Amino acid sequence: MPDSKKFTKNSGAISDVLGEVLLTTIAVILVSSIAVFIVSYDGAADVPRTQVKEWMDLQADTLYLKHSGGEFIDTETLEVAVNINGDKHVYPQAAIYANLGNVSTWKLGDTIEIDTRDEWGIDITDEDEINVYLIDTPSKEIIQRFKFSSEEVTNSGWITPQGSAVDTSGGDATLLDVQKAGDGLYTSYYPPTSPDPSIYEEFNFGINPALWGFWPGDNITSVILKIVYQVNDNSCEQVKLKVQEEDTSKTLYEENLPEYNSFTVYTVDLSPYINKTNLANFKVRLAATGNANASAEKRLNIDYIAVHAT
Repeated sequence: MPDSKKFTKNSGAISDVLGEVLLTTIAVILVSSIAVFIVSYDGAADVPRTQVKEWMDLQADTLYLKHSGGEFIDTETLEVAVNINGDKHVYPQAAIYANLGNVSTWKLGDTIEIDTRDEWGIDITDEDEINVYLIDTPSKEIIQRFKFSSEEVTNSGWITPQGSAVDTSGGDATLLDVQKAGDGLYTSYYPPTSPDPSIYEEFNFGINPALWGFWPGDNITSVILKIVYQVNDNSCEQVKLKVQEEDTSKTLYEENLPEYNSFTVYTVDLSPYINKTNLANFKVRLAATGNANASAEKRLNIDYIAVHAT
């Protein structure tokens, strides 16, 4: 008859050996799995850390992206996606390369200029919602995202009214009408046959001086007002321009404008009258007197109005 105590002892020894083998096998599998993971891992995606400054020029239908700091970007791995009012457009890599002077690296100080009219037949306005995404194509990661708006200063430094447009003559005036010259949009002001201070066309600029880079303590040396307008069919005896404080309690400047029968650029030097205090809060008002009955529909048209400050 077998010795039961001896059998129990031997069985315990076998269990210990099997347990050690099993633990060793599990350890080997875990180590192998980690090794495979480490070998197959290429590391984190090397997304460029770059700072880009953006602005737009409504007159030229152009978006500007300037490399202003950080790492250089290889244009062969760069995608520029432009979303305008929900429609996506891609600025081709070949165009980026040509834009940078046939150089495949986007370096500090270099600017990419995207003409939306030439590229996609789109005229941009202040009312458009424009988002631009810089995408690193190997990782599919976004390097930087921009949202353009009417608060972006134009490349030329000319800024159209940001506040409001009003017409009390029975005509019409919107900010969209005066943002771009030659786009077929302009205001229509119907002058009364006799002077009437309650009938006018008015633009509230409401511009933040920081858009020109002005900060508290900075001096403003030049303020120029530009107007592109016409008087239909010699229909006005007088066209008076007034620049007033925002609450119209004070007239800062006024003059009678010449009468042009086709759209003409007219500039006014407001430097002696506009300073850092009232630059953000002034209105431009035009009031004309007609020389014909109102039924003749004689009118004054404003195609573009903007201010430049330095």
